[in-house]
Amino acid sequence: MNVLKPLSVYIHIPFCKSKCAYCDFASWPGREDAWEAYFAALRAEIRAAADGEHRVETVFFGGGTPSLVPEKYIGAALAVVAEAFPLAPGAEISLEANPGTLSMEKLRAYREMGINRLSIGVQSFDERLLREIGRIHTPEAAREAVRMACAAGFTNVSIDLMYGLPGQDMAAWQSTLATALSLPLEHISAYALIVEEGTPMAARASELPGEEEVLGMQRLATRALAATGFARYEISNYAHAGFACRHNIVYWRRGEYRGFGCAAHSFFGGERFANPAALDDYLAGSRGEERERVGGEAAREETLLLSTRMCEGLSLRAWREAFGEDFLSGREARLERLRRAGLIEIVDGFVRLTELGLEVQNAVVLELL
Repeated sequence: MNVLKPLSVYIHIPFCKSKCAYCDFASWPGREDAWEAYFAALRAEIRAAADGEHRVETVFFGGGTPSLVPEKYIGAALAVVAEAFPLAPGAEISLEANPGTLSMEKLRAYREMGINRLSIGVQSFDERLLREIGRIHTPEAAREAVRMACAAGFTNVSIDLMYGLPGQDMAAWQSTLATALSLPLEHISAYALIVEEGTPMAARASELPGEEEVLGMQRLATRALAATGFARYEISNYAHAGFACRHNIVYWRRGEYRGFGCAAHSFFGGERFANPAALDDYLAGSRGEERERVGGEAAREETLLLSTRMCEGLSLRAWREAFGEDFLSGREARLERLRRAGLIEIVDGFVRLTELGLEVQNAVVLELL
């Protein structure tokens, strides 16, 4: 009997209603003219990748704003995934949504086509901050989006929140967290703002909270979420038991995934490759021509960097199986220094970062490379 290998699928929807002030993702507002051609190209790309060796365990529609386009396009893309690769029973199928683009009709259609996890880009429940960062929704629209999702039958609803925003103080962040915790959610992602060069936000660096205040916001989120049953399982992600995002965990564990659509990345067959970020290049037929085989020292670095983002940490057994060596050997002195500093612990066959260690994860990784 042929045992099918697990695969995750990411589908990039590069369309949005307007560009947020912090966004440097591959997304384009005002390109409704390209929708039909884009989804035709997307379906063709998925069909061309079909094989008889993999079974899809997770699907993630990201963007851009997948919930902006008519739901028929999402349904058709998902149907082609199911034709190209068998879907595992209980596969996690996620869709990113903007509160300003949701309706009960859309939500019910998503449920009917098989989407079972919704990730809503709320970012803040502060009306001024939402305007400052260019979001198109209001706090009430965000709350209503969560309520509608539950009414439409979603039992796995997540929201994204951001902290370290211009003019945001601890009181405003605490208020946003309190509102989030009053809603029927199973998962919350809380990200510190990263200012990308060339975005409107980059011109407002002087208005951003300082590093210590941003760190205080992260610590506040961790405490408040833990107190209400949201376990931290990755640097920026918290979930009730059984609701961690399975798709993202595939990335952090270096599992295989295929990305479809412009700017979509893949890790497949030991290679990393990506489609062109420019929409028109993708529509012209350009696809992941540049490939990089990731092995040896590069694979070790990736494994260390990604696994230590997760609270479970780096599996000593998995390291030995992947690389034929003992991770601890040759690192004893460095590991002991980090342990004494309260940054790591070695428990039950895992090297994991403490809460303090997660705050300086990059420095810990550099020490262990």
